Order: sequence, then C-alpha cells, then structure tokens
Amino acid sequence: MIDAYLDESGIQAGAPVCVIAGYYGGQGQWRKFEADWKKLLQRFDLPMEKFHAKDLLKRAGFFHDRERWTADKHERFLVAAGETITRWKVYPVSSSVIVRDFNSFSEIHRRFLTGATLKDGRLVSTGSPNKPYFVPFIHCVRRIASYAPVGGKAHFFFGLDRTFKEYAVALYAEIKSNPINPYIERLGDTGFPLASETAQLQASDLLVHLTYRFAQERTAANDWSVLPQGLLLTCLSRTVENEDHTYYDEPTMTGSIQEIRNIYSRAGSDLSAIGF
Repeated sequence: MIDAYLDESGIQAGAPVCVIAGYYGGQGQWRKFEADWKKLLQRFDLPMEKFHAKDLLKRAGFFHDRERWTADKHERFLVAAGETITRWKVYPVSSSVIVRDFNSFSEIHRRFLTGATLKDGRLVSTGSPNKPYFVPFIHCVRRIASYAPVGGKAHFFFGLDRTFKEYAVALYAEIKSNPINPYIERLGDTGFPLASETAQLQASDLLVHLTYRFAQERTAANDWSVLPQGLLLTCLSRTVENEDHTYYDEPTMTGSIQEIRNIYSRAGSDLSAIGF
C-alpha cells in the first residue's frame, strides 16, 4: 500500500500553465514525516492552519508581517522545510501543461489527451477537451499507481478545502474505468482531508507552487533547457525516475497522441472512424 497526496495550481481560467504535483510513500514514512513537519512548524511559531505555500513564497498573508516573519526567518524556514520533506522516503511526482499548446489541438485529440476511451469503435467516455489540467492529473495518477506493488494499491488524497476536489473525484473515476490504463487494478481509494490539518498535503502544496512558478518562468522564457534550482531542486531530490516529472508542450502531447494510437492499434481498434 502506498498513499499519495496531490495538489494543484493554475486550474483557474486564464492561467498559462496548469500543474498537478505531490508526494507518495508508505504509511510508516508518512507518519514519521507528519510528526517531523509539526515539529518544524512549532519551531518557527507557525500555526498549521496558517501554512499556505502560495503566501509563503510571496511573503503574503500570515508571512507579510516583516517583524514577525523576517527575511532571515523566511529563508531559514524554506531551507528547513526542504530538509524535512527529503528526510523521509516520500517521493515527488509533478506534471505541467501549457494551456495554449493544449488548446491548439483538435477537439478529438484533446478528448483523448484528457482520458476519452474507445470501445467497439465508439467513444464510451468523452474526456474533458476544455479542461487541460486533466492531462497532468492523469500523468501523476498513472505514475504513482505504477509504483504500487503487484497486488497492492495506491490510495490518493486531495485537499477537501479546495475546488480541486470535485474535479479530482470525476476524473479519478474515469481513470479507474479506462480499459487502456495498465495499472487499473492498483488504483485504490480517495480521501479528502483538510489541508490545514494535514502535513502531507502541505508538503504537496509547497511542491506544486514551486513547480508552477518554475513552469511559468520556463514558458515565458520559451527555454526548455532551464533546470530546477534551489528549493525546488531540493524538493525533487528523491525523484525515482525522470519520467515522474513531465512538462506537456506541443511536441510532448503529439507524442502522447501517437502513443494512444499505437495502444488502440495493437488492440485492433480503428480510430480513423472517429477522425482520430
């Protein structure tokens, strides 16, 4: 059994990039991490319900008070947070998608990129061609499920106090019913704890906002050679395989479409009838 905690950034309308990211690991390691994280917050006089990575990174909200939260304290906390996360065997996954690149594909292509499935020559699920964040969501769920042991399950947890919940419920159900998903039997249950009370979700919150900021910078610069640095690099240091982190631009999604064609072709399905 492994537990995964995922969060989002950029799913709102108008965002140039959508990101899903988080950590997965065994329950024993998560219990140790949780105790360690709470000690960290206590050491820095940070109430658990006040932790919001977006505010932390921007020094806004609770972190805006420069007397209580000095520049030195802010830097020390960021370093300590990265050390706390990487001290335990919990492993990162992340995936980003450039919205404009996603929207450049035809509707039928966007359907398959967001989980549409075919049976007996007909679409039995439509996907979500207007929701680009389904692309990175599918990637993260499949990568995590691939690490569950044969006969075991990967259980997924999403923050109850986010609008992400309703999207996660619907898409996770689609993934579990998708016949071309090779890890369908390893997909376990879902849960929706409060992020304000859940250390594991707070670690994922930090990772997703660091990844979102990095993806924005990379997209704006139109430079795909830029590599993670600083705290993001630290938070990614327990990565198991490079494929656990994907940046979906036009070429990457074109490759995904070809992979989908190959899967259905090997299964004897003809996609040309539906214009794919």
